[in-house]
Amino acid sequence: MNSMNKSKMLNAYKSVNNLKGRPQCKEEQEPKTPKIYRSEYDEKLIKEYHFAKFQKNLNLIQNNQEVAELLEKEEWDEEDIKTLLASFR
Repeated sequence: MNSMNKSKMLNAYKSVNNLKGRPQCKEEQEPKTPKIYRSEYDEKLIKEYHFAKFQKNLNLIQNNQEVAELLEKEEWDEEDIKTLLASFR
C-alpha cells in the first residue's frame, strides 16, 4: 500500500469513529512526545543548575585578563585554545 492510500484509509477509520460518536483515544488524536524530565521538580533543578553554570562561565570570561587577550587575537594557535579551555575548568 503506498502512503497516500494508507493515509486515506486511516482518515476513513477516523471518520467512522466520529460518526459513531466515539471519541478517539488520545494516542490517535495527537502523537505522544516523550518526557524529557521525570518531574517538574527535576526540570526546575536541572535548569537552575545549567543557568548557574552559565553565570559562572560568564563571570570567568568577563573577569579573566587572559581570556580578554585571547578574544582580541585574530588567529589562535593550539596553546590559545588550551588556555581558553583551562579557564573554564
